[in-house]
Amino acid sequence: MLETIGETIRTARKARGWSQQQLADLCHLDRTTIGALERNAYNDIGIRKVDRVLMVLGKILTTKNASLPTLDDLKAQHG
Repeated sequence: MLETIGETIRTARKARGWSQQQLADLCHLDRTTIGALERNAYNDIGIRKVDRVLMVLGKILTTKNASLPTLDDLKAQHG
């Protein structure tokens, strides 16, 4: 979930003993971007930046099936 990305970043950063500035330097980003990510403020932050931060922290961004019905499922229900 997007809500947990900020917590994941903050927890992983602190576990390594890094400041926001140190993580930003490693990711070639501004410290304010790291702070925004940790606060889940994604307004102007692209997915590539999020992915870069997670990779530096040894994490990966994944997706999962939301278990929503497919178009075929919906057609079968109403067909």
